[in-house]
Amino acid sequence: MKRLSLILLSLLLATMACQTSQKKSTEGSSEIHQFTVDEIQTKGYDYVGKEVAITGTVSHVCKHSGQRCFLMGSGEELTIRVEAGHQIGSFNQEQMGSDLLVTGVLQEIRIDDAYLAEMEAEAGTCSEEEAEHTHDGNHEVDGGNHDQDKQNQLAEMRQKIKASGKGYYSIFYLDGTKSEEVVN
Repeated sequence: MKRLSLILLSLLLATMACQTSQKKSTEGSSEIHQFTVDEIQTKGYDYVGKEVAITGTVSHVCKHSGQRCFLMGSGEELTIRVEAGHQIGSFNQEQMGSDLLVTGVLQEIRIDDAYLAEMEAEAGTCSEEEAEHTHDGNHEVDGGNHDQDKQNQLAEMRQKIKASGKGYYSIFYLDGTKSEEVVN
């Protein structure tokens, strides 16, 4: 009987934890909408500038400062950047692979042709220090073809702009105010 109760309790908790529908929680008098990383990619337009909570798996933490991390959704291509606000402080490397619930204000960057032109202009210019290092014939020390990588990235961005039908596509990020580990 105890075993059956434990199994039922485990199933109930697993069902609740895996539920991906939008949840609303009340904190004081304000309503905070909770999303997965996957959901925010499609519903984020309606919540830009508003406080939301996002759950995802930590796929990257900036090593030097810990001021940002990336939460991954159902696949590696579905991520959202989280900036650690002063209330969070910083993220740490031990959080890699952990599931987090991060609350903060959703922000949007619109990638359009003007943004790409600015990126191209920045890529075409380098500092004097960089120029000194590129004229010795060893600018591919790591074996990478960085110019081609940048061109491929820009072409991919242009395709996303065209596919959007809006003249831009959006990248969302979260200005984090609160972070907590989700225990499965």
